Amino acid sequence: MTQITLIRPKNRFAKVIEIIEQEKHNFRFRRGNLGCDNFRCTIGLLLSHYGWTGYSYSSNDYEEADNKLHELVSTEEQRFIAGINDNSENYDIVIEKLEKVGLEPLNSSSI
Repeated sequence: MTQITLIRPKNRFAKVIEIIEQEKHNFRFRRGNLGCDNFRCTIGLLLSHYGWTGYSYSSNDYEEADNKLHELVSTEEQRFIAGINDNSENYDIVIEKLEKVGLEPLNSSSI
């Protein structure tokens, strides 16, 4: 008997999806700009995961969180995620879309 091992391709947004799943219960979904209240767009949620308090874009906590976010995803990917956010109704839809596109080959038309 021959054993066949199937290898699933890794989703390039796997860590982003993991963070959204972990943090989505702490914030209310928002489209558009980052929020200074309990609302967060997906990028704001990711920044908050890395320590941003949500009160200022010129604070040390924002700078540190932004640097950590850039280690996770490029500026181009952040823009792509923001676009998904702005065409979604909630974090679960953002996750679904990232799960789908994260398995596709990376090219300029998908980002």
